[in-house]
Amino acid sequence: MQRLNCEKFPCHSLDQDCSLCFCPFYPCGDERTGGRMREGAWDCRSCRIVHRPEVAAMVLDGLMKGEALQEVWKKLEMLL
Repeated sequence: MQRLNCEKFPCHSLDQDCSLCFCPFYPCGDERTGGRMREGAWDCRSCRIVHRPEVAAMVLDGLMKGEALQEVWKKLEMLL
């Protein structure tokens, strides 16, 4: 899903889902996502995981069902 009225649009490629404007897992600390520690802080600029349509749908579904963030992350880890 694209939010064309977003003041940051386009900040991702057109094939990415921007349902999540922010990462609910920040800072995940998991380098499998493409993120890295830089200058003492977690830098997730290279991560595109939460913008994959199937991942965004899974995360939103879990959160809407009231699943704990840790449980949703466990599901996401299976996709990494």
